Formats: sequence, C-alpha cells, structure tokens
Amino acid sequence: MDMAEIVIRIPTEVSEELLVKLKKDIDVVVRLRVARELLLKEWDERFARSDLTEEECLTLGREVNKASLKLWKQKGWVE
Repeated sequence: MDMAEIVIRIPTEVSEELLVKLKKDIDVVVRLRVARELLLKEWDERFARSDLTEEECLTLGREVNKASLKLWKQKGWVE
C-alpha cells in the first residue's frame, strides 16, 4: 500500500524521551483519524441506499452509544 508522508518540525531543544513520546502520540492520532474517515466513507456508501429517515438513524445511533457505554463500564474502561 502506498503511503503519504507528513513532516513535523520539532525544536532541537526537545529531549529524546519527549521526541519518542511525541512520535507515538502523533502516530496514534493519525491512525485514529484515518480509520474514522475510512469508516465514515464506508457508512456513507452503505447507508446511501437505506430507507431509514435521519431521525431513525439518530435514534439508532443513540441506542448504540448507550449500549457501548454500558459495555465499557462493565469492562472497567470508563466510570
């Protein structure tokens, strides 16, 4: 898979330890953003043919959010 490259300039005074942490954090943020965008694109394509109204979609989304939060609480991931 071809990949684009992003260059970020960091002051040279930054410690090596902080630089390592920044690289990891930036990698995580970029991966999450790319995954989100790809998922939204996929959903747009799938739901383009849906007969659900916007209100029905919002209602279903709220139900999914509540169920997810309940599961995360059970697993101890959130309070």
